[in-house]
Amino acid sequence: MKRLTGLFLIFLVPLIAAAQAEIKDLNCSTLIVGRDASATGYVIIAHNEDDAGDQIVNFYKFPGRDNKKNETIRFKEGAIEQAASHSYAYLWLEMPGMDFSDTYINENGVMVTSNSCPSKEQFGEITDGGIGYELRRLIAERSLSARVAVEMAGQLVEKWGYRGSGRTYTIADKNEAWLFAVVRGKHWVAKRIPDDQVAFIPNYYSIREIDLNDNENCLASKDLITYAQKRGWYNPDTDGPFDFSKVYSSEENFSSMGNIGRMWSGVNKLSGKEFKLEDKFPCCFTPAHKISMKDVMKLMSDHFEGTQLDDSKDYKSWSPHLNKTHTICASSQQFSLIAEMRPNLPWAIGGRFWISVRRGCVNPYIPFYFGMTEVPASLTVDDPDKAYEMHFKRPKTIYDRNQAMAWWTFVAVSEMAEKDYGKKIGELRKNKEELDRYYNKLANQLEKDYLPIYKKQPARATSMINDFEKEVLSKAVTEANRLLGK
Repeated sequence: MKRLTGLFLIFLVPLIAAAQAEIKDLNCSTLIVGRDASATGYVIIAHNEDDAGDQIVNFYKFPGRDNKKNETIRFKEGAIEQAASHSYAYLWLEMPGMDFSDTYINENGVMVTSNSCPSKEQFGEITDGGIGYELRRLIAERSLSARVAVEMAGQLVEKWGYRGSGRTYTIADKNEAWLFAVVRGKHWVAKRIPDDQVAFIPNYYSIREIDLNDNENCLASKDLITYAQKRGWYNPDTDGPFDFSKVYSSEENFSSMGNIGRMWSGVNKLSGKEFKLEDKFPCCFTPAHKISMKDVMKLMSDHFEGTQLDDSKDYKSWSPHLNKTHTICASSQQFSLIAEMRPNLPWAIGGRFWISVRRGCVNPYIPFYFGMTEVPASLTVDDPDKAYEMHFKRPKTIYDRNQAMAWWTFVAVSEMAEKDYGKKIGELRKNKEELDRYYNKLANQLEKDYLPIYKKQPARATSMINDFEKEVLSKAVTEANRLLGK
């Protein structure tokens, strides 16, 4: 037995090392479903946040507020931006110490999240240290719509210069969704996803050919193409139509199997077509059928099951998170979020977000509503203002598992599953499915009770949402502890 264990470790260690090398610069997978492409008729945004190392996720609800005259915001690298006269309320999923991992949704229904997309730009024009971490917060505080957010983000990037290598932001509201791709420095491009189409984004730029004359659906920095020509990255005489992804992507990232594999799996599953790994994938496309919430959850939990990229052989060999090719549901996943942007309901309940803490293939998607004003205590470490001030100053003690945070319970379930994924996933999936049905029933009842009273008794309506959030979280923690034998 010892000899077999030794042989297994000899084989497994290189595999884990390869997997870790593959995911070094690969973080996050995102799915956009246009309102006419979804079975519900709503815009749906799904995002898996992947970040290696010690992490926690804090939930905050920032109230709207009027800012003092001449109040300013100091960026991480030193630039100073004038604050808006009023900041809108927003829900904030914070990952302490991380520059580019937070997700925001504001009171106007504007959501922003992102995927790392390293560019080939090594320099780029930066003013006073540039903008990075603060970009999405400003979007949340200032935006009335997704298009307004895209235009404002472009202005901020051109004013300060983007200090990261490159990134694609998903910016959406109750009516539409955009991809906002930014390159180190002051160059960017944005594309509106057609209402009847879907888009999947791994960790390379997915925007391909663009029509800069179509201002309704495409926006960009003025010299996006001419700058690429000056740098020798694009020659219209020999390269054909301008392809943003091909021109601006890091060569290593553009050819990474961790990106190609996820894009291949996402496009194949949604389009109903059979693309090859070496094919050129579309930025967005019409799905084979209207996309349901069940379809979304299934895709965001994908590990290449049943395909040539599944090293686990349907979990018979080991956990799929040890796959050498970065999967959509990955070892480094910290949370999975599915946002339903429902314009036909008051935004307090129209903004419904299903969040699986840590890893979505084993932990349930818990429903949260924008109208929540009291975040359950076990989902956060302190108040929002202190959290922003301390974002980059957190002590290592925040990762102490003895803290009374629900986060560690869901982490423990994920870790338990890894020890024998093939045997445990059946029970975990059954538990997830039962909770999904329970949460759907409970959410539908909440909305039914909320609608008749929210105008006449707003305080009572808000209290109903707050009580609901405590109940669903308590149920999830109780079930997780049962699985852990506690």
